[in-house]
Amino acid sequence: MTEDLELGDKDGDNITYLAISPDGSIVVTFNPYNFSITAKSETTSKEVPHNIKDKFDKKPSNIIGWSLAVSDIVDDKNNFLVAISCMTDKDMNPEGINQKDTNKKDTNKKEYISLLRSFINDKQIRLISPYYFLIILMILNINKYFYLMFIIIPIFILFFYEYYYTRNILVTDIKQFQLSRASGGGMINLFKFSFDNRNIEDFPPINHRGGVVTFLKNPKNSLKSSATLICMDYMRIQKIKIKLNSIRKRMQFGCHKNISVPKDETYLLPENLFEKLESIKDAKCIWKYLLKSKYQEFLMIDTSNHQKINIEIYDVSNLQLVNVFYRHRGEQCLNSNDNEPGIFAISTDSRLFAYSYANNIITLYLMESGLEIVSKRFDKIYEIKFLEFIEKDKKLFIIEKDEKHNIKFHIWIISGCLNDYFSISKNDIGLSDSNILNNEHLYYTLAKANGKVVFRNKDNEDRFKVVHEIITKITKGKTFGEDDTVIDEHNKHKYKSSDLEPWNNNDYYTNGRFLNNDRRFLLIIGQNSTQVWKSKSPYFIDFNDFHNFEDSNLVYILISDNIRSEAETKFLVEDDMTTVITHACKSLAYLYRNTNSIGSKKNQKFVSGIINIIKDFIKRYPDNWKLMEVQYPLMVYLIYSRSFPLMRHILFENAEKLHKPQRKYSSYPYYDNSELYKDLGLPVDSKDYNLKSANDLKLALKFCQDRDAVMLAYLLEYYSENSMSHIGWMINVTKILPDLSKLSNHDYYGNFMDSLLFKPCFGEMKYNFPIKRFQELSVCQNTLKVYVPVTALMSTNRSNILRYKKVRHEELHNFYMVPIPYFTTHNSKVEKVESSKKTYFSPFLQIKKNETFFNIPAMEAAINSRWTQAMTYWMIPLGFYVAFLVIFDIISQYYLNDNRYLLKNYAFIFVIFYYFGAYLLAIEIMQIKKYGIKYITLFNVFDIGSIICAIIVTTMILANSIIKKYSINIATISTEVIIGLISTTTLILWIEMLLLFRLFSVIAINIFIFGNIFKKIIPFFIFMIILIIGFGYTIYIFFAYSSINTEKDLTSTNHDKPPNTTWDAILSMYYLNTENLNDYSHYWLFKLLVFIANVVIVLVLLNMIIALMNDTFNKAKEDGSLGLMMYRTELIDDFERLDKPSFYNSPYICYLQDPNLMKRWIEKSQKLRESKLYSWFDESVDKNSVSKENRTYYDKVNFTSWYELISGSKNQNPFTTPKDHETLWF
Repeated sequence: MTEDLELGDKDGDNITYLAISPDGSIVVTFNPYNFSITAKSETTSKEVPHNIKDKFDKKPSNIIGWSLAVSDIVDDKNNFLVAISCMTDKDMNPEGINQKDTNKKDTNKKEYISLLRSFINDKQIRLISPYYFLIILMILNINKYFYLMFIIIPIFILFFYEYYYTRNILVTDIKQFQLSRASGGGMINLFKFSFDNRNIEDFPPINHRGGVVTFLKNPKNSLKSSATLICMDYMRIQKIKIKLNSIRKRMQFGCHKNISVPKDETYLLPENLFEKLESIKDAKCIWKYLLKSKYQEFLMIDTSNHQKINIEIYDVSNLQLVNVFYRHRGEQCLNSNDNEPGIFAISTDSRLFAYSYANNIITLYLMESGLEIVSKRFDKIYEIKFLEFIEKDKKLFIIEKDEKHNIKFHIWIISGCLNDYFSISKNDIGLSDSNILNNEHLYYTLAKANGKVVFRNKDNEDRFKVVHEIITKITKGKTFGEDDTVIDEHNKHKYKSSDLEPWNNNDYYTNGRFLNNDRRFLLIIGQNSTQVWKSKSPYFIDFNDFHNFEDSNLVYILISDNIRSEAETKFLVEDDMTTVITHACKSLAYLYRNTNSIGSKKNQKFVSGIINIIKDFIKRYPDNWKLMEVQYPLMVYLIYSRSFPLMRHILFENAEKLHKPQRKYSSYPYYDNSELYKDLGLPVDSKDYNLKSANDLKLALKFCQDRDAVMLAYLLEYYSENSMSHIGWMINVTKILPDLSKLSNHDYYGNFMDSLLFKPCFGEMKYNFPIKRFQELSVCQNTLKVYVPVTALMSTNRSNILRYKKVRHEELHNFYMVPIPYFTTHNSKVEKVESSKKTYFSPFLQIKKNETFFNIPAMEAAINSRWTQAMTYWMIPLGFYVAFLVIFDIISQYYLNDNRYLLKNYAFIFVIFYYFGAYLLAIEIMQIKKYGIKYITLFNVFDIGSIICAIIVTTMILANSIIKKYSINIATISTEVIIGLISTTTLILWIEMLLLFRLFSVIAINIFIFGNIFKKIIPFFIFMIILIIGFGYTIYIFFAYSSINTEKDLTSTNHDKPPNTTWDAILSMYYLNTENLNDYSHYWLFKLLVFIANVVIVLVLLNMIIALMNDTFNKAKEDGSLGLMMYRTELIDDFERLDKPSFYNSPYICYLQDPNLMKRWIEKSQKLRESKLYSWFDESVDKNSVSKENRTYYDKVNFTSWYELISGSKNQNPFTTPKDHETLWF
């Protein structure tokens, strides 16, 4: 059946388009056949119908499709906006764009001018301004060639060397940029509706812009009389800002002043989506593809290869990549079509992402990390066509197309319960046959938003049906409970509390009764616990047949002080297994909290029984555990209760990846703040435990003391081990690195930070994102080359053509990733950063760095990623300092040449000199203010000392010049003193300039080598000087007596006097050689002394220092990159704390792996490959089994009885799955 989307299909069916506002409060229908439009409020049921045919009198020809969007309420007058877009081939097909539309030949000159202008911004003007001024000064100076040769040219050579890289990794890709300059052929009409007055007002149409439209959701409690419309065609995304102010005035003048479409708000489609649309060719298919790819502010792109499907989610409101998701293609995909995107849904809180590749498999992901939660195959479903989260994201609504092309409905409960899937009829959701749509029109006659699904209803006056809640009898099923048919009047018995509640040291009796007549389950309600036991035999014979763990299995337990001992209420467990598991975890926390009152033997059985409940459930239903674990904060109970064996079982003893990291406990749907604090026995207002913003890793770090540190080791090992497949595993590791780095080497568990950094992920994590467009950040020789994937939607600004490029396909396999996302990003909401509030800075700045840190490839890449911007910042002070030095030299030369016109003709030079000096001093003062006493280092003191010396000497010159010019009767400073000060200051300034040249890697490495050599040979120099002094003083004694005559002086070429001072005698040691000693004296003892001194000093010591310097040089050369990284880190730290960080804040950093630069890390990482972060931990509490290394420390620590309970005895039987008649109830 062919379609005419403007007039309907051949059978006469009109196509009515549906749209729902982002908050789900307004539904709009539009029929392009008769141009009727109807808006209805879901909250008030008010309706506004209207006919807008006259607004489309000048619509474009060859319309291939329409798009409808409605905004939320935008002001206090209940106004809202509706956008209707019609599309043509020109909007949806790149083949329909004429070459002349891009104006390629006519705008080359303008393009180059625009490119030049885009690269000359305010900061770059500041960068080059001191160098321009320096060139002007050179023209005025006689030594201009000297400065040109030894200052300007070296700076540019070093700068070129820093940015030049011979291997061309990236290539320019301008096709999409060129196409984005072409205008479209469609049209967008905007209308303002109001439910109060039922009026409709229209905006002037936006011509030459057609595409799939949607309104962004308004911020909560925000009524700003404005809205943002997104329009998307085959190559770009446009953000159209709309204001409602003065609408009548605007209509009178017929202008668009309240409709803003700036060029800066036009962005390119993600590269993979553009390439996919390019391959489709057919305009209608492209239109449908875009319709299916967008959901509110989200844009989904899925690309596939032979191994896996890559899924990208972008948030158009902030223009950023949300995350990348993977799905392996091991499953057989039914009816997959490369010309259609996968089916997806995003939860109302943007926490979960559901995806299906048009088959019967649904995969759930966590949005914040990109990690897969579970993938479920529905055998009773043929082909999934629609997904949406409903009922506060507790259920997933599924629409299926069966083999006969009929539409069917299903529900998947995603809480982790066992009875989680069932089919539903149209009657269950209140639909009639008129709501069941033809599959061909499903995506533009069906709408969803905020947990609501809208179906069109042709026969109903309401025109549509909104589904947001589905209640059936199946969803209210129970796990188990008391049976109303129990007829035994004596169905009660009392048991000793000491046997069933050994944690309560009293003689209280507990009540017991059977749940039903088959006597398979026995309910015990005690003083503060509720327990359900199941007989290991087919049933209990009577009450006396129950002997707890001897002949029964514990299948349910809740220990809480809120339980009433009266057992008259009917016992019932609902919500399937979620209640059983959460209560088991809470019971573990209760037992730990009351450890002091626990006796070991009896309680150990209960602890083991609770652990067996959880283990058995995990073994039988791992997928249900995965769902439950991301919905309920179960791990917090296991961490708090120090359940080491259970944590190890969950993290390492299963092929399934049962645990997924989440950033905050408050993000869990079933998180109850007050209840969690109560379960853990913590005060709600506790400052030490802020559970709302905490996560599993932060909590484990909080408990990182002594033996409890193993929980942190477990989690770090688990995350780092799995991160090789997806970087999302490390989202929480990033945040704790600063605190982790401050943990000193512990006698018991060592240094977690250093051990973690040698995990394979910190140097061998391959880049596996589908994004192939990068920005070069640092490509200097002898350092790791760093690139950043473009994770933001790119503006159509022409400067991006050169800034962002595609990586060559053959080089992509050499790209590796820094495994910790958001490691170098700041809090963008903080405008003014105070040094005292370190939490505002990136984890990279907060981390405590040692030598190991700088030897890690991932850390070097992180440093280099920040270096380009920091270097640009520090090039400005360098330029000012060079100008400062040149001006000082000019002033000195004119003064020493006795230039009488120094003050008259060159007074402005003094002004500029003092300005530059004040600028440089201000930088140092800001550092003093930031660092305090830590500022006092050799380099910092030399920095500020050189500036102050130059200012003091210049002030002396100025004072002398003023005194001479005006003949003031004041004594001047002598010329000899001035010359000495000028020469000394000049040397200091040149040394300081050399130190500032550490901005360039070549200079920084050589200065580091020199410093290392100097530090190494200082002890030897001290030894050598002491020896020389000894020989020199001995020589002085010889010459102190007149009876010993010499013919030559050892200390000078003028041999007419003996060394008559100790200093001269010491200096004489430097002139020792193999000359005939008879020329000095005929005294044999003197000759012997000089000979020994000659051998020791000339032959031995000088050769020793040469050998020592050679060995030190080779070692320092190997460590050159270490010194470079340390210096760069200091400058980056200064820059980001002193200047507002406004550079590229990418969460991901990539680098080219270089085995030569990573040699040390690779060797050590391979040695530690088999070692685990928790290898130090011995779970047994038997001292005889404690390793020798830890036994001394073990003796110092008083471990409580809880460790005996949770770890069990050596002879305890391990967990095994019971036989069928002994199995736990589930």
